[in-house]
Amino acid sequence: MTSQARHELAVWIEQTTQEMASEYERIRARATEDPGTAGDQGEENWAQLLRQWLPSSYQVRTKGRILSHDGTASRQVDVVVLRPGYPVKLLDKKLYITSGVAAAFECKLTLTAAHLNEAAQTAAEIARMTAPRHGTPYRELVSPLLYGVLAHSHSWAQPRTALEKINENIRSGAGAYAQHAREHLDLVCVADTCTALKSTEFRLLHPPEGETQLLCLVGHFLAAEQAPPVGALLAYVLIRLGWEDPSVRPFAEYFRLSRLLLRASGGATNLLPTGLTPDTEQEALNRSTDFLKEQPWSWDEWSLSLE
Repeated sequence: MTSQARHELAVWIEQTTQEMASEYERIRARATEDPGTAGDQGEENWAQLLRQWLPSSYQVRTKGRILSHDGTASRQVDVVVLRPGYPVKLLDKKLYITSGVAAAFECKLTLTAAHLNEAAQTAAEIARMTAPRHGTPYRELVSPLLYGVLAHSHSWAQPRTALEKINENIRSGAGAYAQHAREHLDLVCVADTCTALKSTEFRLLHPPEGETQLLCLVGHFLAAEQAPPVGALLAYVLIRLGWEDPSVRPFAEYFRLSRLLLRASGGATNLLPTGLTPDTEQEALNRSTDFLKEQPWSWDEWSLSLE
């Protein structure tokens, strides 16, 4: 009986991971000579990866700021993913209108705790720049603009230490800057170590006295070892794009079914008031029998798990 061949998608993901590792070693060798150029090369590595793996209708640009509908602009971000149909006239302005940005990333060659703290602050600021949405838990709790950190490697001595420090700093950053579930950092991908991804779920609290309460569990789970960091990153980004753009869903489903988002134990979690508007929270409570029942994952804006 012959053994089953490895899935080609896993092979392609591994090839991409090896390319990132090779680029990291090449760039790092001259980083002390010109840190600015080294950083630019690292950003271009990630931009190129996203160009090659995301649907071609999404344009990927480097270096720019995000422009809110009220005229305020974010601090500079390293990579932006623009929605299909982004106006050609505005592509080279380096001020990208919020409603046209699907995702934005900070890129680092070697991740540190300070980078994660800064990213947590930026994530909250950018989430507040998006127009408020109402009507379903998904629309109210998940920002339409994904924000994350992409790094080739990390500064900690051991991978296990890196996992612990990434968790620790995600939790502390959220506590310091996020005022709502949608303001948490969405992801941290370290290409040679791990990917931590945000998860938004719900829990019912039945106090001994008083009314049943709905709480929001916002946390970051680590992709399991058999789910390579770059693969988990791509699966998660495609799923987040798919929530906003149904044309992406077939690709997102394929990546999900290929088991690129297997969860490992551990992760940073926070149990919070939902932050839903009163009408939406009441509707969620009214639906609680079905709403909080374990069900197959779906593109339902009232589902138990929103990301």
